[in-house]
Amino acid sequence: MHEATLAENILNIALEAAKQNQAAKIFKIGLTLGEMAGVEVEALTLSFDVLKKNTPADGAELAIKRVPISAVCNKCGKIFQLESYNFFCPACDGILILQSGRELLVDFVDCE
Repeated sequence: MHEATLAENILNIALEAAKQNQAAKIFKIGLTLGEMAGVEVEALTLSFDVLKKNTPADGAELAIKRVPISAVCNKCGKIFQLESYNFFCPACDGILILQSGRELLVDFVDCE
């Protein structure tokens, strides 16, 4: 389960941000998570809840913004939001190039 490693890395980023800002408490951590990032949100949240205990992030929540999968056709230039992993343009059968959906970013750390 790589979500536990991701949760640990997210926590470390938040703890470092709190330390740099001389903050004693972390309230919220904002994440951007693409639909194609391969992350199970429930497992990530569960792992984070276990790891944050007895740290300045104890009680902090993850605010997760999901990003849909979007792609542009390399042939006709049309932009599509993908519902499945079909990477051929429905308009011209060209190859779709991903524009979004693979993100995994810590956007902000809300701390005291």
